[in-house]
Amino acid sequence: MAVWSSLILILAVAAPASVQGEGDCSASNRCGNMTILDPFVIVPEDATEPSCGEMGFQVNCQNNTPYLGYYHQSYESHAHPLQILHIFYGNSSLLVADTGKLSDLTNLSHRDCQSYKFPSTNSSSKIALPFTISPVNKNLILYSCGGEPPPVTTAEGLVEKKTCGNSTFVARVGGSYGDPDNSGRRYFLEGCDHVIVLPMLGESSGEANASSFVELISNGFLLTWQPREGEFILGGS
Repeated sequence: MAVWSSLILILAVAAPASVQGEGDCSASNRCGNMTILDPFVIVPEDATEPSCGEMGFQVNCQNNTPYLGYYHQSYESHAHPLQILHIFYGNSSLLVADTGKLSDLTNLSHRDCQSYKFPSTNSSSKIALPFTISPVNKNLILYSCGGEPPPVTTAEGLVEKKTCGNSTFVARVGGSYGDPDNSGRRYFLEGCDHVIVLPMLGESSGEANASSFVELISNGFLLTWQPREGEFILGGS
């Protein structure tokens, strides 16, 4: 897609051949149409403990779709893992989408919107070392407003998406992710008691449109990891 195709052209380089990890790791390095290479390894579906590969670089393959992290159905915290959209091996970064947020918001556009669930946590709560959220991402702010929110204007970057009973859902696109000037306080909206901030790549040209919040979440956000000593880095020595 246009949102991240230009990023692929900039970051993607030919990845060196790699052998999947040994021991309890999968013998295959394919998940759907994606090849999983070192430092990432695929954990077998029947694994009962996270003993495969280096912690953090484990990939679980569900229905031919790769997800970041060790997964087991008994671990509720991993019920909605981060889907891997692309791995840029030469730049030590990867594009992921928080599919759990999409699941929470699915019923927002359904006739029976009473069953929709406003997300309770930021996507950053799922991120831990060795990964960090890249500052190239922007902020997508979602509000659940119990009262009547201020008038929505395009200039303020607010889009009133849906009113369900006494609750109103509002989306907004903010500044660069991690910028101290873009603190949670800055995104306060009168009449809205629930707010979450999600990282997103946004559009490759121009300002992202908050009314396309489902597409913005689906297009994912960029994570980076610190390459190991001797690992090839695009533009490095």
